[in-house]
Amino acid sequence: MVNVEQIVLESYAKVLEEANLNFKPSLDVVIGRDSGLDSLGLVNLMIEIEEALDITLESVLVEIRQSHKLNELVALVQRALEVCK
Repeated sequence: MVNVEQIVLESYAKVLEEANLNFKPSLDVVIGRDSGLDSLGLVNLMIEIEEALDITLESVLVEIRQSHKLNELVALVQRALEVCK
């Protein structure tokens, strides 16, 4: 079984590293400019997750954009993963 939490955290860490940002990856982080997840960072995170899981997040895109915390993405990614099976 895929550990979606781990994939989301690893993907977030990669986005932070690529943006040269020094934040500690955590599922409790609030999505926004202060966490390195502005609109571009969020797009990059979604791409990383899609590539890691070989899925598309299109079915949950609206909810992802309305998410306030990274941990909310986990349930959305799990839902998208089930749709793509």
